[in-house]
Amino acid sequence: MSRFSLTLTLYLFTSIGVVSQETGSVKGVLIDYENQNPVENVSVIITGIKISNVSDQNGNFILPNIPVGDYLIEIVSEHYENQNYPITITKGEILDLRLIYLYPTDFIFDNADQIVWNDENPYENNLTYYSNSKDVFLKRVGFDFSPTFFSFRGYDASQSIIILNGVDITNLYNNRPLWNTFSGLNDISRNRVSVLGLSYSNQNFGGISGVTSIETDAFKMRPGLRISSSFSNKNFIGSTMATYNSGVQKNGLAFSVSASRRWGNEGYVNATLYDAFSLFGTLSYKINEVHSINATAIYAPSRKGQTTAITQRTFNEFGNNYNSYWGWQEGEKRNSSISKFDAPIFMFGYRFKNDKWLFSTTLSYQSIDQKNSRLDYTNAPNPYPNYWKYLPEIKDNPQIDWLNLYETNLNTTNISDGGSARYLIYDNIKKDNVFSVNSRINKKLNDHLNLDIGLSFKNSNSTNYASPKDLLGAQFYVDVNPFTIVNGNPTKNDLLGEENKGLNEKIKYDFYLRASQVAAFTQLQYKTEQTEFFIAANYTRKDFQREGKFLNQAYEDNSLGKSEKLNFDDYAFKAGITYQFTSNHYFQLNAAYITKSPTIQNTFINSRENNAIVPNLISEKITSADASYLINTPKLQSRLTGYFTDFRDGTTVNSFFAEIGTGADFFQEVITGIDKRHLGLELGFEYQINSNFSSSLVVALGQHTYTNNANVAVNFDTAGLSEDIINNTGFINLGETYLKNYKVANGPQQAFSVGLFYKNSKNWWLNGSANYFSNGYLDISAITRTDAFFNNPNDYGQPYQDIDFDLARTLLQQEKFSSYSIINLSGGKLWQYKNINLKLVASIHNLFDVNYISGGYEQSRTANYASLVADTANGSAQRNFGPKYWYGFGRTYFINLAISFKKTKNEHFLKKD
Repeated sequence: MSRFSLTLTLYLFTSIGVVSQETGSVKGVLIDYENQNPVENVSVIITGIKISNVSDQNGNFILPNIPVGDYLIEIVSEHYENQNYPITITKGEILDLRLIYLYPTDFIFDNADQIVWNDENPYENNLTYYSNSKDVFLKRVGFDFSPTFFSFRGYDASQSIIILNGVDITNLYNNRPLWNTFSGLNDISRNRVSVLGLSYSNQNFGGISGVTSIETDAFKMRPGLRISSSFSNKNFIGSTMATYNSGVQKNGLAFSVSASRRWGNEGYVNATLYDAFSLFGTLSYKINEVHSINATAIYAPSRKGQTTAITQRTFNEFGNNYNSYWGWQEGEKRNSSISKFDAPIFMFGYRFKNDKWLFSTTLSYQSIDQKNSRLDYTNAPNPYPNYWKYLPEIKDNPQIDWLNLYETNLNTTNISDGGSARYLIYDNIKKDNVFSVNSRINKKLNDHLNLDIGLSFKNSNSTNYASPKDLLGAQFYVDVNPFTIVNGNPTKNDLLGEENKGLNEKIKYDFYLRASQVAAFTQLQYKTEQTEFFIAANYTRKDFQREGKFLNQAYEDNSLGKSEKLNFDDYAFKAGITYQFTSNHYFQLNAAYITKSPTIQNTFINSRENNAIVPNLISEKITSADASYLINTPKLQSRLTGYFTDFRDGTTVNSFFAEIGTGADFFQEVITGIDKRHLGLELGFEYQINSNFSSSLVVALGQHTYTNNANVAVNFDTAGLSEDIINNTGFINLGETYLKNYKVANGPQQAFSVGLFYKNSKNWWLNGSANYFSNGYLDISAITRTDAFFNNPNDYGQPYQDIDFDLARTLLQQEKFSSYSIINLSGGKLWQYKNINLKLVASIHNLFDVNYISGGYEQSRTANYASLVADTANGSAQRNFGPKYWYGFGRTYFINLAISFKKTKNEHFLKKD
């Protein structure tokens, strides 16, 4: 007997008592708008009173014994837009709402096909995944703000947590989510839920950015076949995808398969090729009413051409789609920097679920192979056309001259080291084997109390090395470092190995990284009619160790063998309360204290070459709180949130060439004790004007600032240094870097969006938004803001004479980017014929082709007073070492055409009274 039949029987059995108590009932059928199938397990709630139910397998629901009066009925589901209906209950009658169509959360803002993660840009956050959120603020952030490098509350990507089938897919090296694991599988990743900020999640303790959970359980996929194609001029030119979901079979099995292909010789930026395909398969088996298992495999390899930030001088010459990484070769554009990602993942899960218990366990294994190619040179001119010594002649030779590189390598027969590569392309290779286990218990203790417990383990073994990919006509590569000298000769990178290396051999560096993480969390949630409260605690243990496989001649004492093993114990606590003033007005308050260990990336000073560790490493402390006021009525949905986050004792490691007050060299900059404060307001406002029109307003007002003067030190190799150098220890503590009151550079800190949406009863819609962005800042150089900035490296580090401190203050002011406005348009049409749906979606971003800077950083090359004054003497537009900027895309378009073949059920027709 179905839940609907049982509920209706109970209703008829008690009908005499119901009438005497002056009550009535309401019923209806919930249908997926796209595929016309019934939707089960959707909550239907009468707000303000304790009456609710869920839809059965045929989409039917009934709510009996409702006191006579006017109410608001709310329909709530993770994967469909929430809906509210005003109803009037009449004594002794059943109000029949008949068919109620539910819109999938990605029905309008179907933006997932455009998601492309750029590992080369540290300022980019993958916010496009928010575009299917039911929160209007996050929806606009995902659709309108994401192309501008806007970051949620100013946080970087390391604060994001992505859970795939219960497993955290964060990379232990840099604490960033491995988005590319399921890149291109947009039909599968649509089945996701995002928890905002510090709010309650029953799957994971979460982070200050919240949690996004993706499930690939075939039981939860909408049955049917879907085929789609997309066309764009942004990251790829074309894509095609096919997905089939079987639905639950009579034998308890369900399966889903999906495949996609994305391609393009170049996107909006020149020579940024895109070549990717993705495969997905999952099989779920329902053993009985409470036990089920699931197996999932994902394979999504990709190959992408990279680009880089450019100076204003370069932008003025060539525009925002210039790319210095490519040149013509035999009539084709060849990019010297290609990123390859190959990371198959296999997962097996078990689930036990009854009315009071949910227990799930997932085992996961992932083999990750990442390659990033680079053009290198030895004893030859710099091959990149935007090298500062070639300015301003770059206008005549704006691209790499591949023919010249081959000719240089081939014309070495009469030289002592003839046959060696002056130029080559090599790969930086990182291979990880990651094993994970995650278990979770959700226990309903009573009608008001829920308990959540989670335990996870992750182990990663990583191999890292470089290898020649193309010798460009040469016979071999001499594996030495020409920038460090011992006894008159360049130092050997592999002192115990052969000096001359061929294709696919290891060069430059070779080391292992071993890392493991154990985490446990517990959480208690208390719910009443008006109040929800939760409290949670989390413990994390991390272990890191490096093992060098090369004896590097520049670091003979600490390059080969195992480093010290590092251990970090971190704790986190958070709590939150939601209070319902009325059925439509809510207040929410959350707070957290979190300690977070440094990433592996920020633990080892120069992991490619030696075992040196940042001294006195400690965990970062994060204190955060947010408060929200929410309104949810049939016509108005809004959220106003204020947030506060303090970061204490942060650590970061950077590498670059610089001329500082103590000399010129390749440096590793270590900044410790970094304190930051993020304050801000968020407003999301959506109003249903009438049955066709709705309007929205989104506002983000942030102030993200450094609150102290951190400590900065630089490290460098000492091989070949003379006796009279300023410092021969390889380490200089520069003391304070005066960062206090400078702004954190992570996208625009203020953003505004006004939108208008039109939906026609004939299944077509239009959406437009006007967006304004301001208060974006350039990322500043820390070593430029130390006392050493005023020291003369050509005078043994003595202070410069005749310093103009007013000029210095002007030069060290942080650049604030110009504000800009962008218009975005989108629209779509759905055609339905029997069991076939045809859906067309199109969008245009940056309609008026506005040029804008979305991010950038100061170069540290001129990190002393005299060098910076000389570089800026002719104005910012003529600087050789001016800031490098990430320019936003101009006008881009995206078109998606999808056809769905519905798998209908005979039982989803309206029940007869």
